[in-house]
Amino acid sequence: MLAARWLCATLVWTSDPVFLEPNPQTGQSLAVRVDGGALVHTGQIWSAAADAPVPPAEQVVQTFSKLRDALKTADADLSDIVKLNVYVSHSSITKLVEQELIARYRTPSLPAVSFVQTRLPDPTAMVALDAVARTRRAGVSSVTVIDVGQKDEPSPAAILPEGGVAYISGQAERGDGSLADATRQTLASLWKTLAFLGREPQHIVQLKAFLTPMTESATVLEEIRRAFGDRNCPPVVLVEWESSLPIEIELIVATETAKPASGVAEAVEYLTPPGMTASPVYCRVARVNVPQRIYVSGLFGNNPAPNSSAEVREMFAILQRALADGGSDLRHLAKATYYVSDQKVSQLLNELRPQFYDPQRPPAASKAQVVGTGKPPRTITLD
Repeated sequence: MLAARWLCATLVWTSDPVFLEPNPQTGQSLAVRVDGGALVHTGQIWSAAADAPVPPAEQVVQTFSKLRDALKTADADLSDIVKLNVYVSHSSITKLVEQELIARYRTPSLPAVSFVQTRLPDPTAMVALDAVARTRRAGVSSVTVIDVGQKDEPSPAAILPEGGVAYISGQAERGDGSLADATRQTLASLWKTLAFLGREPQHIVQLKAFLTPMTESATVLEEIRRAFGDRNCPPVVLVEWESSLPIEIELIVATETAKPASGVAEAVEYLTPPGMTASPVYCRVARVNVPQRIYVSGLFGNNPAPNSSAEVREMFAILQRALADGGSDLRHLAKATYYVSDQKVSQLLNELRPQFYDPQRPPAASKAQVVGTGKPPRTITLD
């Protein structure tokens, strides 16, 4: 989850992140507040078992090392991470990742972390990571997609300059029903949304796709790469979902700060492109016009009754606390992802969301039915 804008005018902005409720027992913070600066967004990184199976714990260590390599291409390191997204092929891997976080990070500088269970593009991979991190590179004034000389693959990282950013909710087109055509048609739809924002594909910092089946992920990557032509393809993240639609794709896009007639831009704008309908529980595009951000960890309930309205309410209560700690609130939530692995809790989320969101200001969001949240018996997580 990501929010913007501070409510407390007396807060002092700093050049260093503020780690909210860091927990040394998990190696994670509840949230991390960033008060400005360019940010690296990586693609999905994993360590493949080339010749022989690699023990899960060793693969986790190798994956963190590969993530460090990706960050270094953009002048960042693991210590600069403010948000880490973890993808596990089995829930047993989650504990290994948490142990690695505890070993690598020291209080209070603990990143916000989210988990989800999914098959990965490489069937030998048991864990994958992507991250948002501060860069030490100076003078970043435009999107920088890192060129590592592999035009046939997405870039491992891109740098979002300080300034405006748009979060485009997942869009989905069925096309002829094949994953290839659905990907092409969905990208064409997203390009129209970019035009609505006055942006072009070179302003994209990251693409995230929810697709089925993951065994055809190479098809998706090929269509995405082709859509960028001779330009470097920005970082890509893939999650397998359970859906009648082959694919849904969301974007992170660098924008110029809006310049309204009043001369004062809202911290977050909630936009509906032409031809699309507005929803009271998610917006099509959230445009953030300030450099301050709050990255929130993936949230899980602790209620003894999983799959209950009490569990969903508890997660929103934790979210509200995290945002308040950072000086924001639900009316300035910019982006949310909901992972659910049970139809009952999915329906409960649909019923309860309107009680928490201002219908004029819901976040950009995607909801994905997945095989697991990474932390059974929990069947829902708010990322």
